[in-house]
Amino acid sequence: MKIMAASEDDLLVVSALIQDSVAKVGDLHREASARRFTLGLNRFRWEMVNKGKQPARVRSGLMIEGVSAVRTQNLNRGNADAVIDILSITFVPDEDNPPAGCLHIVLAGGGLIALTVECVDVTLADISKTWGTRHVPDHERDD
Repeated sequence: MKIMAASEDDLLVVSALIQDSVAKVGDLHREASARRFTLGLNRFRWEMVNKGKQPARVRSGLMIEGVSAVRTQNLNRGNADAVIDILSITFVPDEDNPPAGCLHIVLAGGGLIALTVECVDVTLADISKTWGTRHVPDHERDD
């Protein structure tokens, strides 16, 4: 699967697809000269579970173009083997400079990767075969 997002609406689809993905901090890469940010992740295939199929993961790449700055919050960048859990990706527009803004990759445990971007230009691509998993992510709800 390969999907591109060029708008906030498109990004909602990408966000749903990467929910509950896991990655290692060492898989975060900023290519400053190319103005690109990439992240290798193990994506939980919600689209399969929602169709009644066996739970599975797939290795995927998330590529974000037009990146001028990257900030992190509550993320230990010094531990390349630390695992991060991705909850969502959202876009906060820069009202003074459209279509620019900030992409927020929201992580479990209060972590955040904030990317200043020229516009929404995101690609998500599966790059491996799927593999089965017994663990289905379960989010506790506050009632």
